[in-house]
Amino acid sequence: MKRIIYTVMALAAMTAASGCSGMLDDVKPKHAIPAESLTDDDLGKLTNGVLYQMENLVHAFWFDGDYLGENFGDGPGFTYSDVHADIESASSSLAKSRWQTAFTSLNQVNELLKAANNAASQSETVNTAKGTAYFFRAYIYFQLVTRYGNVPIILEPTTDVIPISEQAKVWKQIETDLGEAESYLGSFYSMYYPSKEACYALMAKVCLWQGRNSDAVTYADMVLGNSALKPVETPEDFADMFISGTKSTETILTLANQRTTSYKRLFESVNDTDGSWNYAPSADAFSSLYNDDAFRQGDIRHAATFSDEEPLRVIKFPNGNTSMHQFIANPAPSESPLMVLRLADVYLTKAEAQGNVDGLATLDEFLKTRYENVALPTSMTESEYQNMLLDEYNREFYAEGHRWFDIKRTGRTDLYKMWNGRDFLLLWPIPQDERDLAGHDKYPQNPGYAE
Repeated sequence: MKRIIYTVMALAAMTAASGCSGMLDDVKPKHAIPAESLTDDDLGKLTNGVLYQMENLVHAFWFDGDYLGENFGDGPGFTYSDVHADIESASSSLAKSRWQTAFTSLNQVNELLKAANNAASQSETVNTAKGTAYFFRAYIYFQLVTRYGNVPIILEPTTDVIPISEQAKVWKQIETDLGEAESYLGSFYSMYYPSKEACYALMAKVCLWQGRNSDAVTYADMVLGNSALKPVETPEDFADMFISGTKSTETILTLANQRTTSYKRLFESVNDTDGSWNYAPSADAFSSLYNDDAFRQGDIRHAATFSDEEPLRVIKFPNGNTSMHQFIANPAPSESPLMVLRLADVYLTKAEAQGNVDGLATLDEFLKTRYENVALPTSMTESEYQNMLLDEYNREFYAEGHRWFDIKRTGRTDLYKMWNGRDFLLLWPIPQDERDLAGHDKYPQNPGYAE
């Protein structure tokens, strides 16, 4: 496989502040050539720099949905009790960290777009830069709106405080950006770069979150119709998606994560080699997540996710040490890819959007790639169907940060053991430090949190 390295350039397009006053001193570098003076070669390197920055964001956000979704228990190096308490306060370090990471990345994406818009030519390099910027701006805002709801919409580099917008406007901006991205990007050709199919896959999820189910199905079908993308069907091929050098036919977009410094190692959080890591599988997940039932037998994902000999490890991200019961060899664990979108997202989004009547056929098509034997009933109630879908989401995306968000989207907080009726936690708090700096009138707090 061609080695993909996203380099960082010290260009002026990375210099402006994020627009969130708490981050003004954290944006680097602070000097370089003017954006309007960039050549196509500079712009290509700047695009790679943004991809590099997105590796930081994807890695930072990766385990949120599993941690808050009660998928994890105590690891050898970390003990916790009520995970939901981590976002119960407006001073939550988790909420603040993710906010700042997102707006730092957003600033760099906006600088890339500014540089591309100032380019004299309309070359392929310029169009790729624009498409990449629009796509990742949409992706960043998708991460923000599904956590915080109302957030400031910042579309250009600025040091001004931009007031928070209602989430309906944020969703609209995401769709606008994805439409722009699709107009500049080409069809899928490499899993390591955004494409039209990546736009359609994310748009399908955006529509699903807003309850626009028919639109979600339409966009999902635009991805599923591409013959270059095919679901995997063996444990080995499923495991292969998460190792360095993957050539998986199921991956729509992943970030290469091939660095010379500042490695982004997913295995360090769940499957480290030093005997100390934060997250272990919850007892329930380890013992029963991949169990057979009357309709599904022989889940190919089981052996690639858990080892019967290692109840404290998630081996989905192999650490390279074959003596630790890793299912598949990983030639360079420090360079394992950071997944953004894959075909399973699209199948399950479509099945959820179709509902329990039309969705059974879609779900059956997908499940036949994941089990040795599948025999779904000819009909299911809405409740039965949703329960199976949520189970499939968790089987498929265990330790990929989905669980909390799937439960939020479907309103199934009854599946939590530690929830205790705190439904206000479905919107994270606006970080208090940011509110104090920006002004409480411009950054109103979400309901349920102390002012």
